Amino acid sequence: MTTAQMVYDVDPVFLHYTTGNPIDGRQAMASVLRQAEAYVAFLRGESGTAPRAAIGRVRGTGPGVSFGSLVEAMRTAFSVEMISPFEGSHSVAGGVLLPAQADLPSRDDGFLFLRFAEGARDLPMHTHEDSDRLIYVLEGRGFFHTSHERLDEFSGEDIRHVPVRSRDVLLFRQGVMHTFSTQAEPLLLLSYHAPFVPLEDPRQYTVPDQVVCPADTFDSKKSRIGCDPAWSRLV
Repeated sequence: MTTAQMVYDVDPVFLHYTTGNPIDGRQAMASVLRQAEAYVAFLRGESGTAPRAAIGRVRGTGPGVSFGSLVEAMRTAFSVEMISPFEGSHSVAGGVLLPAQADLPSRDDGFLFLRFAEGARDLPMHTHEDSDRLIYVLEGRGFFHTSHERLDEFSGEDIRHVPVRSRDVLLFRQGVMHTFSTQAEPLLLLSYHAPFVPLEDPRQYTVPDQVVCPADTFDSKKSRIGCDPAWSRLV
């Protein structure tokens, strides 16, 4: 069994709510926290076999089910101030949402909403050395750029450009080199941090000595269309 297949064999963690009724923002936040926490726990528990980064999709399992409505309930119930520039980029804005804001039990994780404007290309490759991440793509299209190279060896020569769109989910370990960029559309993300390191803490965001904005390395001659190499078993 390959590592790619192992990720797709994880039992799904479902979010439950009753369709047709108003969604409570606090309950929505608690549900999304539980789901994200469970997938990060899997990644940590399979340290010897699971990949350092993976991509999946968030899906509903019944009529009227909407992940977007859960997230919108969170955004409506709690004031999320989007601040730009973010990490020095004027094309990116970020807004923090922590469990304490929803009077949830004390915990060390939390969320960050991220909005990349159309044509955002200037957030360089970076790592989060002390925090694992699960990132939901809420709206738009863009690229997730990642590399096998670690912080102390990064050269910028090994970068994979992964197209992402609404309802894609990215899961990756602390220390994974990455960034996002956009072209013709903006991109809205919900980023789960475990643990949540305050944005003003220098440990939160680390840029390697070799500064690379990967959208500048695109080669149009290598553009391709295909199916993902890993498939989810249905029956």
